[in-house]
Amino acid sequence: MMVLPGKVVSLLEILQSYADAYAKLAHVAAAFICRLRYVPEFEDSRRQQLVNGLEEALPHCERSELTLTAVHLLRLLNDVKAGVDRSELSAKLIELESRLEDELKTKLFFQLPLSKRDYFENPRKGWDEVIQRFPDSVMDIEEMRKCFALSRYPACVFHSVNAVEAGLVGLGNFIGVRDPKSGWTPVTAELERLVVKTKYPDLGPKFQNCFPFLEQTHATCVALKSAWRNKISHTQGRLAVMTADFSPDVAEEIIVASRAFMRRLSTEMP
Repeated sequence: MMVLPGKVVSLLEILQSYADAYAKLAHVAAAFICRLRYVPEFEDSRRQQLVNGLEEALPHCERSELTLTAVHLLRLLNDVKAGVDRSELSAKLIELESRLEDELKTKLFFQLPLSKRDYFENPRKGWDEVIQRFPDSVMDIEEMRKCFALSRYPACVFHSVNAVEAGLVGLGNFIGVRDPKSGWTPVTAELERLVVKTKYPDLGPKFQNCFPFLEQTHATCVALKSAWRNKISHTQGRLAVMTADFSPDVAEEIIVASRAFMRRLSTEMP
């Protein structure tokens, strides 16, 4: 039975939050509580430092949906700018600390390994030539790398084969595939007809001029098909994931193989 990973909604945004931002806010609050308690003077420069620290933290609270903390922080900012007295300011900072701590307890955070950060934050990295030649592949390339970063390996493979599909459709247009469902099977079959079943003198000038490219591309298609056997279906001219059993290494190998294939298409296909 064919198992497909759930469709990834392209408009879904993964909220990015950084632990250092919350730690810095807590540090700012604690540091100024100490200063207000033990330092006789709270000069304008110190007050401006507090304003800067709170203003820097506010966007992080809003993006992370720390709503109550953000409301209190905004009120505190206005009070600091208005010049409220030391005792009131100290009490409000203590309340900010408490509100931040309580509200963070209501959130579930996931840590992204540093080794995968680039996959998530720069999903097009290394694929510029491919995207320029096959712009229809961009969504699947981005989702492929983000899914890999989030350890959703079946979804990663699903999007990688969809990205390859965009290149295959372009290759099919070049070699004259007439099947309305152009994709893996029709393109591979047409490549075999041109490279294996047709004698070189019988090929038109268009294909004679790029015969080495066609020959090598056909070999790559055969190799990829062999490597992905029992993992990906090529039936009815389409690529589809058939198993949810993908290790990180296998998923990464498929990404690398997909990129190598697509880069060759984007740079060498006439």
